[in-house]
Amino acid sequence: MNRRKFLLTATGAAIAGNPMMRHIYAEVRTGEDRRNMPLESTGLSIRDGVKILKKGEKGNVAPVLREEILDNPNAVFIIYAGIKTERDETGEWKPCANQLERFGHRVAELVFRTGTEKGGRTFIHPNMVGGLSKKQPVTFNHGGIVHPYFTTGFVEGLRNLGNTNTGIGVRGGLRHSQVVESGLEDLFASHNIPFIEAHTQYFKDYHRSELNWHHCPEGIVQKRFSTYKPAYDKGTTYINIAHAHTHWVGHTTLSIKNNQGIMPRGYGHICDDWTSLSIWRGDLMDDFNGNYRPEIEASYIRHANMGYKHWDHGGYYATYKASGGYPAFNDAYHKYRQTKQHSDERKQALERLYEIADHRLFLTEIWAQRMMDIIEVLPPPYVSMVEGVFGRGSDCGIIHSDFLTVSRSMVAIDTVTSWLMGHDPRELPYLRIAKERGLSGDPVESIPIYLLDEKGITRIKDYRMLRRYSMGVQVYGLKGVGVQYY
Repeated sequence: MNRRKFLLTATGAAIAGNPMMRHIYAEVRTGEDRRNMPLESTGLSIRDGVKILKKGEKGNVAPVLREEILDNPNAVFIIYAGIKTERDETGEWKPCANQLERFGHRVAELVFRTGTEKGGRTFIHPNMVGGLSKKQPVTFNHGGIVHPYFTTGFVEGLRNLGNTNTGIGVRGGLRHSQVVESGLEDLFASHNIPFIEAHTQYFKDYHRSELNWHHCPEGIVQKRFSTYKPAYDKGTTYINIAHAHTHWVGHTTLSIKNNQGIMPRGYGHICDDWTSLSIWRGDLMDDFNGNYRPEIEASYIRHANMGYKHWDHGGYYATYKASGGYPAFNDAYHKYRQTKQHSDERKQALERLYEIADHRLFLTEIWAQRMMDIIEVLPPPYVSMVEGVFGRGSDCGIIHSDFLTVSRSMVAIDTVTSWLMGHDPRELPYLRIAKERGLSGDPVESIPIYLLDEKGITRIKDYRMLRRYSMGVQVYGLKGVGVQYY
């Protein structure tokens, strides 16, 4: 059956979804979005964090990348951690916080040199979106975030190079109560590291002085968006540290996706779906392309006909077309907007929207195009890294993969890291779309890859010689898909 015919033919019942995602979208349907639950407490605000870093500029020396990295902006460098650990009786990897902290320190010394430019500040954005709690403290090998002890070691390594003015910022699902209960707040405080918790209750809760605005008038989805300070302030050395794990929207969630976390609430929720985007973020829609839905649908069909892998698991497009497609959805959406908030009529209207367009329909397409709108106009980070000491796969749990990748190119590092994770990066939709939109995108065989250690730098002659890990592929949280490997 050709791809076009597949898209337009009913394929049976959808595969059962991930329980967590069913729970989230059930809340949306009933108007009980837990994302709007009151914040019981908050940590260091953006404004106060910026003030702390402003005071610390005197005597600071900005770090400088070693020449081999500076001179090869499209190359990827691999550092192996050499961490020794084993599983306990429950199957969890035993804590090895001291080793991870030493590895962070070692990475700073391998990647950077002492600079000569004084002043400014270094801002580190590690992937730290959730998963920490009293039961899963900072010593736990989470497999879904940059390990906190790696981060503290990295900061201490930079300090040894004269970079004394360094702060950390995150904006994700991690709430302050979890930060406190897990010991994360105490850990960063013990190292005197300002830790900005950029999560707020609503977008309106940000002070205008905390944000920088960026324009992308040609964007397919977005026309304007903001990032929170000090990431793109003048004088900031911005270091983007992602983590190696799979993701139910992007398949791999690496340096490109990690940039969602330097954006404030609403603008940074790039994983919002076809329906929820304009409902959850209705107050922000003036900064979005009013015609994004037809454009996304047209792009989705084009990519499906190009043979994009995992493009319609569950048959959601067939259901959408059988329900009347965009005209029916658009009509139902306008009826939803005319209902009263919190009424039974509104709940029924919302349910009708999701009957026409399942929340997984067009999900990877809209995320990737929206992310590329942003990446096209944002200056790249000074350097990006992916910490993969304990990688996390879709159905294989936490893997002791023991590597870290470094590059000045987000597309290159995501390509090579995806290969290390067991994927064929040529089949990952967001990397194909990045290349389509002119954001680099050389195939893995064309990217210069080097091993970096204390002995120096060694060129990898054949990328196929690299050790790989079968972390699987997630597609929309569907069961039975994650066991498939490239």
